Amino acid sequence: MAIESGHPTQQPCVHCGECVRVCPDALNPETLFFALVRDDFASARDGRLDACSECHRCVEVCPSHIPLLDWLRWGKSEQAARARAEAARERYLARDARLVRERAERAAARREVRPTVAAALPAQTISHAEVLAAIARGKARRRGKHP
Repeated sequence: MAIESGHPTQQPCVHCGECVRVCPDALNPETLFFALVRDDFASARDGRLDACSECHRCVEVCPSHIPLLDWLRWGKSEQAARARAEAARERYLARDARLVRERAERAAARREVRPTVAAALPAQTISHAEVLAAIARGKARRRGKHP
């Protein structure tokens, strides 16, 4: 059953358990393989995927010629990528919550400051005649005539 390249053709798993028997890390590569095929990373994590030392023994004894080591490496890298993505997501959510909280605090501080500033200033009222007189003085200064 060899292809022109000399590599044997992969067959479906026969559940022989040889990969489990030879694993020096006491893992179950067969279970990990099926979990990764299903994209069940929780089961792969529970099966201690990260403990695989990548010794290649499971691939050597597999009668179905399943590239178990390739699957395990892919699973480890995918698991790491998902962990990085989740950490980035958590950082984003924490930052977003902080920005919302800070905006609310600034708005509350502005609401508290406005009444105190208004209360500190004396009430000023200017009549219409006083405004017209100030405008006339400004125009006169610009023309060079001082009143």
